[in-house]
Amino acid sequence: MKRKLVNASFLLALSLSSLLPFTGYSQETSKTKAAGDTSLSFVKVDKIEKFYTKDELNKLPKLDLIAIYKSRLNYLIEVLPFISLHPEPGSTFHDMAIPETETNIAHLEKETKNKRAFEKSLGETLDDVIPYSEKNNIIWSIMFFDEMIKKSDYTGSSSKKK
Repeated sequence: MKRKLVNASFLLALSLSSLLPFTGYSQETSKTKAAGDTSLSFVKVDKIEKFYTKDELNKLPKLDLIAIYKSRLNYLIEVLPFISLHPEPGSTFHDMAIPETETNIAHLEKETKNKRAFEKSLGETLDDVIPYSEKNNIIWSIMFFDEMIKKSDYTGSSSKKK
């Protein structure tokens, strides 16, 4: 059963990163930039600071586990497609030396809109089907997602790699 879950999780992550190549970044101006700076920020998610142990997860009720599962999945959907671009949330086109052309901004706006629709649809589906999962499988999935998140540079130190 664990092998099937590993394969399913891997396929989900792979399909999300290939089906949504530009998804995952909100198009907001950086609040840390000076007024008048029009640079668009990438990866507008909070870093995950709390990772759970198996014992901690076992003590939680299933509904709390489902909420954690969904939040981890949403985080990965946000981060994975552009993980190669820059290791820090809030990075801008300027930080990554990407021209702020109309085309690039339009791509970002379109993919932000598409991602929100996808997340909403996925959330509705998960709300209907995940409660049928065994608690141990949800816990294992959360731990698997956490390992993926820990291995991404988005949870590392705040120093930028340039």
